[in-house]
Amino acid sequence: MYYYNNPYQLPVTYDYYDAWWRNGGQFQELLSSILNGIKGEAAAIDFYTRLVKDAPDNKHREDIQHALDDEKIHLKEFTQLYKSLSGQDPKYQIKKTKYNTYEDGLRIAYGDELEAYEDYRNSFLLTQNMAVRDIFFRAMTDEIEHATRFGFLLMGLNKR
Repeated sequence: MYYYNNPYQLPVTYDYYDAWWRNGGQFQELLSSILNGIKGEAAAIDFYTRLVKDAPDNKHREDIQHALDDEKIHLKEFTQLYKSLSGQDPKYQIKKTKYNTYEDGLRIAYGDELEAYEDYRNSFLLTQNMAVRDIFFRAMTDEIEHATRFGFLLMGLNKR
């Protein structure tokens, strides 16, 4: 059994990797899921940085900023996890989210958050390693919270 204080520094041995490699490529699937999380979080940071500037009032700015701050934490955690497991820096490009109006941006953000929730839920189930699961669990629960916030912001826009 391993004991460690930093959940982002996973205790990894050759046997740990080797077991994953021999077990139907689950290690590669997990690394791919982590890299997809990195790409998604980086894209969300870019998107929400632009969206927060278009927010019509303080309530909207605060809710988008809250999501933006969480996404920055997720990006850091996923990046550290990827480095810890692969021994390499992740390589990726940001996919820029385009939107025409603020309301359009909120709708896209709402859908993206729901999709991220599902992806993180599925990734959570790929491993029994608690340090890895904790990172996916936090991201998963934050994404559903963001979707809820964006949904309420959208409803508020329609009442104006």
